[in-house]
Amino acid sequence: MKIKGITVRLPPLLLAATIFFAVMCAMTYGSSNDLIYIYIGLPLCALLIGLPLWLSYMNEKQVLRDALQYRGHAKLVRARQLSPAMRGSIVIMEGKVLKITGLMMNKPCYLIQDPTGQVVAKRFALPDPLVGVGADVEVLGRVFGKATNPGSLYINALTIKPISTFRDVEEDVQAEPEKIRIKKLN
Repeated sequence: MKIKGITVRLPPLLLAATIFFAVMCAMTYGSSNDLIYIYIGLPLCALLIGLPLWLSYMNEKQVLRDALQYRGHAKLVRARQLSPAMRGSIVIMEGKVLKITGLMMNKPCYLIQDPTGQVVAKRFALPDPLVGVGADVEVLGRVFGKATNPGSLYINALTIKPISTFRDVEEDVQAEPEKIRIKKLN
């Protein structure tokens, strides 16, 4: 569904839970003829559907507002170039989608592969337009992960857009790992 030009999607699992709740309220009302189940059930069903739609709309609105600003500061990188020292940096990565998980709750995780390796891109809501397995995509986002494990780095994606061709990336020397500082207490 589109709200003021922003595409918003309801998670399928939430829709199933709302329908189950509505059926239970209707069955309870049918067996007891007590109107309290209608007075409480209908507003709760509307809240179960309306609140996630509103949160998705507000998130996508903020993403669209900030994407142009982030794109100006972003650096085009490859998977091999990501390091713990880059945590918090804004990056653009291009690659092919190998696997998608988390679609039932509208929290997709994309496994992206480029010529140098693989990285996971996580997103708060489904992107517009939707991309599937095998699509060539450009991911704009911020690098997150644990400092102690370089394999746990992922991109918190703002946008995931399909592209037709990949750009060439300047291969920099891999950044040196972040130094661990230990403070001695006397």
